[in-house]
Amino acid sequence: MPDNSEDIEIKEGGMPSSQEVEEAGDVEEEPTAKEDPAAEVENLKSELEKKNKEAKENHDKYLRAYAEFENYKKRAVKDQNEFLKFANEKLIKELLPAIDNLERAVEHAKGNSQKEEEAIKGLIAGVELILKQFKDILVNFDVTELKSIGEPFDPARHEAVSHIETDEYADNIIINEFQKGYLLNSRLLRPALVSVAKKKEEKEEIKEEIEE
Repeated sequence: MPDNSEDIEIKEGGMPSSQEVEEAGDVEEEPTAKEDPAAEVENLKSELEKKNKEAKENHDKYLRAYAEFENYKKRAVKDQNEFLKFANEKLIKELLPAIDNLERAVEHAKGNSQKEEEAIKGLIAGVELILKQFKDILVNFDVTELKSIGEPFDPARHEAVSHIETDEYADNIIINEFQKGYLLNSRLLRPALVSVAKKKEEKEEIKEEIEE
């Protein structure tokens, strides 16, 4: 038989060992390429930047949500305070006509005080006491009278029922008050009914020339 240099050498006295068989049959393998450390660092940096960006976005969302919630709480408190301020508006409006009538009764009684002096004085005192109690109640609920006479007419607070031509007052000045106006927490509750001064128009004499 021909000489085969690659044949497994048989040791004297027996078969080759399994280790020798494995060594003879092993094929030399190429070494695996190692990953570049610089590229790995870049990948880690990229992942870190991505996570930081996500964290910042979530933080911004949280801040916006928190700010919106705080604004909502402030609006809720403001609305609640406004409601409490004007919750009695309807009741107060119902009381105002009664006060108007009491004031008229006092004025009327004062005008006739010479006829039935004693009886009328007692009536005036009683009505004035009731009127004062009513007005004290209004003050407790932050209702104030609106000053009108002698003031310039303000369409936001006054309602003109008449205009009077006069030279005694400046134009657009309130000279009479038929019904008082009231403010509730500085907001108009009811306008005052007033008469307003109007400057007299100067009449110019027109001379007509008659042509013959």
